[in-house]
Amino acid sequence: MVLAPRTASVAVARHAVDDLPVPDDVADDVRLLVSELVTNSVRHAGLAENEPIQVVIDLREDLVRVEVCDAGPGFDPRRPQGRDNASGWGLRFLAHLASRWGVTDKRGTCVWFEISSADDEPASD
Repeated sequence: MVLAPRTASVAVARHAVDDLPVPDDVADDVRLLVSELVTNSVRHAGLAENEPIQVVIDLREDLVRVEVCDAGPGFDPRRPQGRDNASGWGLRFLAHLASRWGVTDKRGTCVWFEISSADDEPASD
């Protein structure tokens, strides 16, 4: 999905998760993380109106993979984050909720994450 760098795009991206055939708790986590990442692109990437944000949602068996990419200059994900900072919480959410995540610069800046519904299943003996 290709989105304009506007605040209204956050809701569009969030609603794209609504019809995924995944458990509700997984959909809730994906919805929150998609909202955070698209918001970051809108607020921090410095995009012109004609520079899109691209969101790719890929469902594979028990895994949801999402990429949010923009043409912005990127950032250093290792930057220290204090508890009192007003920003920087998106990466904390990613670290806490995602099974895996990362940042690439293959197409500007691309933040990706994966959430596996298998992570929530009890271990079998």
